[in-house]
Amino acid sequence: MRLHYTSSKIIVSNNQLYASFFPKYFINFFLWLKQKINFALGRVLPEPQLSLIKSLLFGGKDNLPRDLKDKIRRVGLSHLVAVSGLHLTIVSQIITTILNACLISGFLNFFISCCFIFGFVVMADFSSSIIRASIMAFLLLLSQLFHRQYRSSYALIFAILIMAAINPQIIKNDLGFQLSVLATLGIIYIFPLFKKKRALNVWQESFFLSLSALIFVLPWIIYKTQMLSWITPLSNILVVPIIPYIMILCFLVVFSGFIFPISFFLGFCLNLVLTYVLKVIVILSRWPRVEIFIPQFSWLCVVIYYSLLMYFIYYHYKKYEN
Repeated sequence: MRLHYTSSKIIVSNNQLYASFFPKYFINFFLWLKQKINFALGRVLPEPQLSLIKSLLFGGKDNLPRDLKDKIRRVGLSHLVAVSGLHLTIVSQIITTILNACLISGFLNFFISCCFIFGFVVMADFSSSIIRASIMAFLLLLSQLFHRQYRSSYALIFAILIMAAINPQIIKNDLGFQLSVLATLGIIYIFPLFKKKRALNVWQESFFLSLSALIFVLPWIIYKTQMLSWITPLSNILVVPIIPYIMILCFLVVFSGFIFPISFFLGFCLNLVLTYVLKVIVILSRWPRVEIFIPQFSWLCVVIYYSLLMYFIYYHYKKYEN
């Protein structure tokens, strides 16, 4: 049995816990599909761009050179190579667009979308954050199928309860799961406040989504790691808005693989965009003291921060209701 360590605790791998919920042929198919995707990308991309796109698609920092992993951490972009709800949202939108273009709707649309969503969970190696996002995405699809109102806060609670029932240790010991829940809370409760004040373009929406998540996760990151990357907002502004386009290009490269000239051209475009991301990471990581050591950030600071944050949210929602 494969184990990994978090907060000095031994936690049973998600691979072992969640794989039993899927038929073996389902898992084997999507693992085969993952190999084919990696092979198609490997034909048109050099290193380290290839390692970066693999991590962006499926998570797993083991794909990356150690030096690059450190630079990504220093500039506050680790969430991009730890597959999250952002990745699943992009994949879901791509699948929905394809199904709509093929005039597939109703239960068949729901079934195919669910297969690919949970297949993505398999390809992402059953990451806690992607499992949480997949449960919420399933509930969203279910509400659309039966024309019911979807409440993201209730869906988040349901996802937490399901995952805690399967593996209670994640609540206390899995930092990735904790940060995923906190980031989702930020998007649910903080992001709407930004949207109420102004109409947002694509870049502004990406920035405020990242900022909303950061507001919730920042104190917990400081408490757990005692480190703060002050350059995180800038790096997210420069990189996060283009992630959807990277993943769309990636899918186009894979699906056009049987026509080599087209695949080569799309791979060239994907390589340019990935090179831009790498340049941003390298340049920003060279700035002096991008990480600040904060050893005195205690649990009391965390309690005070979240108490004030909850009051702020409550006050502003009451204000808008009145």
